[in-house]
Amino acid sequence: MIRGSALAAVAAVVVAMSGMAAPAQDARPQLAQAPAAAGVLGTSQYSQDPALRCDLLEVKRISGGALMIRWRIVNDAGQTNAPGGGFATSTPAKGIHYDFDWSQLFYIDPAENKKYLPLTDSANNRILEVFYNITLAPGEQRLNWAKFPAPPPGSAKISVTIPNFEPFEDVPVAQ
Repeated sequence: MIRGSALAAVAAVVVAMSGMAAPAQDARPQLAQAPAAAGVLGTSQYSQDPALRCDLLEVKRISGGALMIRWRIVNDAGQTNAPGGGFATSTPAKGIHYDFDWSQLFYIDPAENKKYLPLTDSANNRILEVFYNITLAPGEQRLNWAKFPAPPPGSAKISVTIPNFEPFEDVPVAQ
């Protein structure tokens, strides 16, 4: 009987200690990561100025066999959470000029290894609203969109190239 109650006491201590050990294991340091902004598929910095960023917002199949791609260009210059921002400087944040060549706007379907350019209408005008050859003031942003031919139904991910930004790889294509 004494041996049984001693075993029960040891078991109770082990159970109590195992309950206390778990929080100590979870107390290990975690890497700090910036939370992803709601509705943003990815973010990239402008190759000529890190204060200008591109947020990829949507890649979606739409009616008529087309693919809609939406993105936002944002000048974060002077913002405290911007790359290189938040430091006291003697010069105020300035506007950032953004321009590109139309051949730089495309997506690639890696399953087919095919490059797609924006759709055009019967007059050979691109079907899009894209801001280019502009200077964005600090804090200013522009929403852009373009329609492209949709990839084959079996293609679930694509690589989107917005001019002068790092490509957005393995972007899921929404239905």
